[in-house]
Amino acid sequence: MKRCGFIGRPSVHGVGCTIVALVMSMVLTSTATAQGGPDGEFRLARILGDRMVLQQHKPIRIWGWAPAGSTVKVTLTQDEASGAALVARAVEQGSRRAAAEPSSDEYGVTMRYVERNAPPAVSRNQSVTAGDDGRWMAELQPIAASFRPTWIAAENGDAVRVAAEVLIGEIWVCAGQSNMGWGGFNRKDREVASADFPGLRYVAWEDSWYKPLPDVRKRVEWRECSPKNAARFSAVPYLYGLFLHRYLKVPVGVINVARGGTLGQTWCMRDELDSVDHEIVRTVLTDYDAETARWDDPQQVSGIMAAWERACDAVKVEHTEKVAKAKADGKKEPRLRLPKKPGDPRSGWSPPAGLFNATVMPIRDLGVRGVLYYQGENNNFMRWTRYEHTFPHVPRSFRKAFRDEALPFGCISQPGWGNFGVDPELATVAEGYAIVRDIQRRALADDPNAAMIATYPTGNSYIHPAEKMPVAEYASRWALARVYGKMIVHRGNAYQRMVGKGSKLHLFFDSDPVVYDRWKHIEKNAAWQVIPCARQGNAPLEGFIIAGEDRRWYPAKAKQARLDGKWTIAVWSDLVADPVAVRYGWANWPTGNLVGRERLPLPTFRTDDWPIPEGMNYSEAAKKASEARLKVLKAQAAKQALDRKVRQMQVDLPKLESELHKGDVSAQVRSKLARLASTLEELQGSDWLPRGIKREYPELTDSIEALRKKVAALRDGLGPRPSDRED
Repeated sequence: MKRCGFIGRPSVHGVGCTIVALVMSMVLTSTATAQGGPDGEFRLARILGDRMVLQQHKPIRIWGWAPAGSTVKVTLTQDEASGAALVARAVEQGSRRAAAEPSSDEYGVTMRYVERNAPPAVSRNQSVTAGDDGRWMAELQPIAASFRPTWIAAENGDAVRVAAEVLIGEIWVCAGQSNMGWGGFNRKDREVASADFPGLRYVAWEDSWYKPLPDVRKRVEWRECSPKNAARFSAVPYLYGLFLHRYLKVPVGVINVARGGTLGQTWCMRDELDSVDHEIVRTVLTDYDAETARWDDPQQVSGIMAAWERACDAVKVEHTEKVAKAKADGKKEPRLRLPKKPGDPRSGWSPPAGLFNATVMPIRDLGVRGVLYYQGENNNFMRWTRYEHTFPHVPRSFRKAFRDEALPFGCISQPGWGNFGVDPELATVAEGYAIVRDIQRRALADDPNAAMIATYPTGNSYIHPAEKMPVAEYASRWALARVYGKMIVHRGNAYQRMVGKGSKLHLFFDSDPVVYDRWKHIEKNAAWQVIPCARQGNAPLEGFIIAGEDRRWYPAKAKQARLDGKWTIAVWSDLVADPVAVRYGWANWPTGNLVGRERLPLPTFRTDDWPIPEGMNYSEAAKKASEARLKVLKAQAAKQALDRKVRQMQVDLPKLESELHKGDVSAQVRSKLARLASTLEELQGSDWLPRGIKREYPELTDSIEALRKKVAALRDGLGPRPSDRED
């Protein structure tokens, strides 16, 4: 099959006027959740709507609800006459509105697609029976991608429900937190104005519930990519879908269920979390279950709300007294600040399995190509120890839900954020982004259908960096190469192994498969052909730190070097005689500047498996204990950083001195004596040090003075500098 080229979301607010109203709302919500809709309602699942995309080359499942035991006839057709007839019936019955007439008084241009050798139109039917719970599902044979309009219809007796303007192509689920949901990006004003791609479809919603939902609770709407609609699309999902759409030349559907500020735990299936044998996860689950159980009991909810109303009444009485006093004193009246209304934890912002239950489980029967995941920032804040145990269950949960053990899972790692150039002593204590990236790297290292996609060069001091286009490009390169088998460069070099030689550690790297194939015939490659290089060209290699057996980290120097005939990156420090470990890009905002071909960043990594300091806040006691330990470690790290800088200066000064006075023995001697004199003057001339020496080291006072006089005599004995002598 050949084709030509191309010619914000609602929030959940639990509002109730009275305790009785809130309790009744809770009961009704629970009932609707259990049945997936009102008794006897006939409808399609909410994700199956107009302008959606169905996944090509996978079984097509169409499902919904009808009276229990009744027969439902399911039709998928690409015959225009049949599709139009089904829509007309639905309009006549009132189950859908008639299409609006296009405006004729404004000039407009809409992009359309011209297919060559398009697959023939298909029409498929299947009759199924609704189960005891009213749910029905038909499974139709796979269909090839096409821009041909498709109709989905379900008939129950005389009633018909129709989804029109459907396309067959590729579907990707995008999940995560704010950087996946963020709409703004650099160059958006230019990009969105030209975003006329009707074959790219987008749907987004967010929701949370403490149990798996059978259907999406909100009325969601698929939208075509147009300048008007694209302005409201989230940046990374939109750009990612656009890159795939333009390259693959097939329809692409993007389902975005991201929510800002979420933790890894909310993107896991509850069964997966229950399998985690760790104190933090067990405690979080136990506490959450106890909390939701209270809200499952209307009597306890009444008590909670009654207590809140009493607290409000007390505050109002107190406020009235304050207002009266303010008026009497001629002061400004204070504001009324009522206690925060208790929220239903069953639909919390980011509870265990909450978003997975409400957004992924309802669409688990949909065929999808893969998952793009962008989350971890919120686990940076004293939650990385929990993430160590929950993140590995995220890809497992998606694969389990969609019943595909090989479902592709692309994990976008965190961009740079925070302070640039943090001392490594401090960075290795509690730079949460570095730890989160490391957790993701290790969890996905041996997964052939997943990858950690490095994006740290796109960051800045804002937690929501606007450079989203490179992020989407890196992610789409991974998908095109690893999921779709396209011969494009999709990643930077990856660290393989380390060999120590003397005071240096030599790091070996692999190459992107396409890069390797390009240069494999050359007997002696240049370094730039086979290992990562500096982004700035012939510049120093930055971003490495190094440690010895004492596990104390130092900034490292690095250069490209051969070992046993192969190119490596040699890493060393003047202050580490016997190094044993290296890390690259270990910071919230890495200084690393290494890239592979196509300027794709070298993923952050470490060669050691040393324990990471704990970061926990699952309880107040755990948070205080963790903060106390980290405070001690940070204080120690700050002292080590200062000590290291002094020691490095002591190494660097003689080298600089020698370079400055190269070949001039007299000048080098004078320079060293001047440094000695300066140090001795510091011992004698500061505000407090001389007194401290007399108090703690009285025997040194005379020795220092004698040494100062001797250095002065040596300097005088050299006579004038050669440049100062008369001819």
